[in-house]
Amino acid sequence: MRIIRPVVYLLPLTLLLACKPATESTETATATAEQAPAASALPVRYSAIDLANLGDAEAMTTLCEQENQSMREHFAVLEGFTGVATINGYYKSLDSLNSSLGNMSFAAQSLAAVHPDPDFRTAAEACAQLLSEIGTDLSLSRPIYDAVSSLDTANEDQATKHSVEKAILGFRLAGVDKDEATRARIRELNKELVTLGQTFDRNIRDDVRTLELDSVDQLAGLPEDYIAAHQPGEDGKIRVTTQYPDLFPFITYSESDELRKELLTLRGNRAYPANKEVLESLMAKRYELAQLVGFNNYAELITADKMVGSPKRVSDFLAELKEYTAEANDRDYNMLLERLRQDSPDAERVEAWQSTYVAEKVRSEKFQVDSKEIRQYFNYDNSRDGILTMIQDLFQIQIRPWETATWHEDVEAYELVQDDKVLGRFYLDMHPRDGKFGHAAMFPFVNGIEDVQLPVAGLICNFPSGTDLMQHSQVITFLHEFGHLIHWMFAGHQPWSNVSGIATEWDFVEAPSQMLEEWVWDYDTVSRFARNADGEPIPEDLLNKMIAARDFGLGAGTRRQLSLAAMSLNIYNQDPASVDLDEMVPRMSREYTHYEPIPGTHFYTNFGHLNGYSAIYYTYQWSKAIATDMFTRFEEQGLRNVEVAGAYRDIVLAGGGTRPAAELVTEFLGRDISFKPYADRLSGKK
Repeated sequence: MRIIRPVVYLLPLTLLLACKPATESTETATATAEQAPAASALPVRYSAIDLANLGDAEAMTTLCEQENQSMREHFAVLEGFTGVATINGYYKSLDSLNSSLGNMSFAAQSLAAVHPDPDFRTAAEACAQLLSEIGTDLSLSRPIYDAVSSLDTANEDQATKHSVEKAILGFRLAGVDKDEATRARIRELNKELVTLGQTFDRNIRDDVRTLELDSVDQLAGLPEDYIAAHQPGEDGKIRVTTQYPDLFPFITYSESDELRKELLTLRGNRAYPANKEVLESLMAKRYELAQLVGFNNYAELITADKMVGSPKRVSDFLAELKEYTAEANDRDYNMLLERLRQDSPDAERVEAWQSTYVAEKVRSEKFQVDSKEIRQYFNYDNSRDGILTMIQDLFQIQIRPWETATWHEDVEAYELVQDDKVLGRFYLDMHPRDGKFGHAAMFPFVNGIEDVQLPVAGLICNFPSGTDLMQHSQVITFLHEFGHLIHWMFAGHQPWSNVSGIATEWDFVEAPSQMLEEWVWDYDTVSRFARNADGEPIPEDLLNKMIAARDFGLGAGTRRQLSLAAMSLNIYNQDPASVDLDEMVPRMSREYTHYEPIPGTHFYTNFGHLNGYSAIYYTYQWSKAIATDMFTRFEEQGLRNVEVAGAYRDIVLAGGGTRPAAELVTEFLGRDISFKPYADRLSGKK
């Protein structure tokens, strides 16, 4: 559950990835900016990438080379500028180059993750590598940095001032002020890091493993629809993959301890051993990069522009949450162990492959919550339609089909409309297939810019399809990712690319998505789409039981997240030469949870966040604390209160990166941010 970030360092642009023009105004345009003394006109050009013209690998390569050439020429003009830099002249030209680089990079990175043709994916990855060099060169250009630093913003609006401030900070964090030899090494490192990151992600994406079963008897405990979907092949074998629609029901319901362990072992070794060497190279090169820029380690560099500010504050924050969850974590685990001993009296501890299965038993018996019963109310089609309707009702918008080319027949396209005005467009690529990104994420495609181009994004998930049944947790994931999507849509209408879209601090971006998860626990919302095969809505008493059981596992689940955050931080907050991954990763699990890692597994090789999020996996918990605080206003004034939702939409979401996130949230709440609501919930006081 995440946002996919760019591999290119587009100055301090935020999360970018690429695709189709949003309106006629997004078509490639060239204009002349104001004339500067002793300088030719500065180009203002916005690239728009049309998916309809990206049908094969050759077309992708051709377009990428054309765009690269145009952007290089644009870049040369900016570096050679000798006049007085102004906002409406030089800065607008630079921003249009950043935007064009973002659009093409989005197309390359997104389609490399989802396109069904492996040759196309290879071409798209090569394109992203090529474009990353422009991004690096931009971030290290002394002439461009000097021009931006000289801009007079005294009479500019808040968005423009903040945009320029972010640009200058981005330059400095990139190492623009270093000598030429150092900047040359930074360029080389950034190029290598792009390739390593792509390799890390590709190894995970391509390594789908399969558990082979000899008999349907080995599916004992699984729901009937799951068994029906897993019939023996011609060789008599039943195949269960490590893909989510197969994995989650199996580890939840399978009565076989041995088979659950075997499947999770397969899952835990995806991309091993290949990604061990890749990750170690990522760690070493990021460490070198951080030191060249002037930081002690990569964690210091990556937190410098975040709300948290430093690795020390991250460590302190994790320690705070560890304390808050101590009692709940022990209580959750002891309940599992007590239940396990009913079946296995000699059990000394709950194993990692038993936790989900035993937790299901506890929910069913103690809270009368049977997830098999719950599943019947959440087929994919109804859940999708219900979520779209809920978003329309809550935010007073319309979502309608968008007729456009897509990269696969399963992909659906929509546009979001407010008061008859199209605000943005999006894709839903929601079902697994070979070669596709295997997690759940929002992929940006076009970063919206006021009066230039509309925001475009895609949800890339791996859910069951049609009338196939979803886990309730998958419906939560759907809402989570949709929270990112609407943030991108509403925020994508600012004048500058580095404050438009989700251009806020990275450790805030999960807050809107995590807050939106709350609506799947609201009966007024859920009953409108959660219906069984006979069309009957989910009973209110069943949802009430689910709510009563909701906080069971919160302590253990939060501790699991803290262990991942600590692992993420500690991999990058020191000299990687001192890090033994096979020692550290299990140690982090033991420090925060009651669970021993499954013997022989190497989770770090398939934890994609170690590439994309690097040291800052803590952002999920930091954002969760803010999300819990923001939600208090909805709790007080009503979850379906359109006035509150409108204020949230217009202040927090639409504000994008025009101001620090804390200022936006403070305005929405009418007070300073408080972590107390989250602390109270974790410690059982709420």
